[in-house]
Amino acid sequence: SGCLSYQNTTQPASATTAPSYQRAPVVQEPRYKPSIMYEATGEEDTDIWQRVRQGFQLQSLSDNNPRVDHQRLWFASRSKSIEIISERSSPYMYYIVESLAARNMPLELALLPMIESGYNPLAYSTSHASGLWQFIPSTGRHFKLTQSHWYDGRRDIMASTQAALDYLEYLHRMFDNDWLLALAAYNAGEGTVGRAIQRNIERNLPTDYWNLNLPDETQAYVPKLLAVAQLINAPDAYGLALAPIANEPYFTQVALKQQMNISRLAQLARVQEDELVQLNPAYKQGIVMGGPKH
Repeated sequence: SGCLSYQNTTQPASATTAPSYQRAPVVQEPRYKPSIMYEATGEEDTDIWQRVRQGFQLQSLSDNNPRVDHQRLWFASRSKSIEIISERSSPYMYYIVESLAARNMPLELALLPMIESGYNPLAYSTSHASGLWQFIPSTGRHFKLTQSHWYDGRRDIMASTQAALDYLEYLHRMFDNDWLLALAAYNAGEGTVGRAIQRNIERNLPTDYWNLNLPDETQAYVPKLLAVAQLINAPDAYGLALAPIANEPYFTQVALKQQMNISRLAQLARVQEDELVQLNPAYKQGIVMGGPKH
């Protein structure tokens, strides 16, 4: 799982020359308004979940879709897991939402680490994907995420978030501004999605995400994200108790002039060591070394 992005594919073109695939006519299904719509409550300024809902852009793509319905029912039956993951996201959610909003990207993407890593910055997969956004080593290096004995930029909250958004924007441009195809490519690689599109073009079949023959994991990947967004959009309807997250910064940068042990930094800052590790998971040996000097 994760960014299996450059395995068996060519390196991406530059952001200004991302290729655009020839597209066959897409058979458009009727787009219905979501059965449960977000309504403004005046809490947008205080609760990040309200802000996330207000920034949803993909909900019209998920209503009345059996693949999304299947995933939504699966997640709804495991609401406690969603609650745990959402609480785990609290130190990072504001920064990610701010970063997405600054780029005018769909705020559903703030939920992508729920699918990728369960919002665990130390998550590591069998395919060697690491961090909140689950970059594999080669993709991480391409997006300038340093990986060494001391430091792994794939686990750096700020650096990996910016790299993930760079990659998603690149894929969005590559696939003619189609977010669902971009998300599929984030999971399976742009080469896999591009070849699936080409196969459908040759057969005169629709080339939208729902009609592509993709790996099983990727077939479920986009519906999972859309399903989780539906639950976040209407938590009460699914018995989901989301802990409020303040719509304000949780952390800030502190510049360091020398290498330091995180245990000692925690003592000096008078914070719990495990919380400081949670905010600085990229330092693999517990020493602020090999990465940014903050």
